[in-house]
Amino acid sequence: MPDHPLPLEHSLALAGMAHPYLDFLSLSLTAICVVFLLAVHWAVPRLRKLNIFDESILNSITGGIALGYILLHVLPSLMLNLDELREETYSNFLGNEKNFTFLIFMFVLLGFLTLYILEKLAHDKTKNGQESSQITYIAHVGTLTYLNLTIALMMPAMANESLSALMVFTFIMGLHFVLQDHSMSHHFPKLFDELGRYIIMVGIVVGWLIGIFLLPHTHTISATLMYAFLAGALILGTVKIEFSLFEGHSHFPTFIASLSAEAAISFIILLLETIG
Repeated sequence: MPDHPLPLEHSLALAGMAHPYLDFLSLSLTAICVVFLLAVHWAVPRLRKLNIFDESILNSITGGIALGYILLHVLPSLMLNLDELREETYSNFLGNEKNFTFLIFMFVLLGFLTLYILEKLAHDKTKNGQESSQITYIAHVGTLTYLNLTIALMMPAMANESLSALMVFTFIMGLHFVLQDHSMSHHFPKLFDELGRYIIMVGIVVGWLIGIFLLPHTHTISATLMYAFLAGALILGTVKIEFSLFEGHSHFPTFIASLSAEAAISFIILLLETIG
């Protein structure tokens, strides 16, 4: 059984290849991971107020590690079960490998553009000293809630395959939440702290429960496209600060160092797998 951080490869078990029930250890660990993610949402704004760390360095460390993980683990793992996925479709169009690959990366692009459009709408208001409209806020909270639901949904299947992959995935998603919290607090300082943060946290719990109780009923192709959308959204979520949507809130050398460190770790893992 592989024991390395390739979460989406293992999480494709969510689509029907997983066992209907988790053993006690796996179930307990997924519960701990969910509590960890909820704790990150709760703790990050309180830690920021203490001013005990350089916010720009924290944002760039988070963005660099998370971006490297997405590009070097998440996106490649989407393609690992491509042959099996194509066999499950009755569509001649999707039966072609190039067409199916195109569809997957269209969902990656859709996830990226969805979050980018929301960020752009909010940013244009924020830079003028205004808070975004209720519609933009609701769309933003709804999208982030869906992303959190998807993240938690894949955890039980991941636990069935590799506990170490689950822990790495949870840690990276925790880093992603740090950036999302920064973004939402920046754009919607009043609305987000009053209710939005807790709505997004509910998405984690709901996704985890669905992943546990409805695990065998999720279709493979549907799961893959959900993960592709998530991957695209995470890319934007990890680089938006470095792309100057939040001027003065990033540290470029730290971002490059963190991204390089993640790339080096990934390369070492590949070497160890080859040797093994």
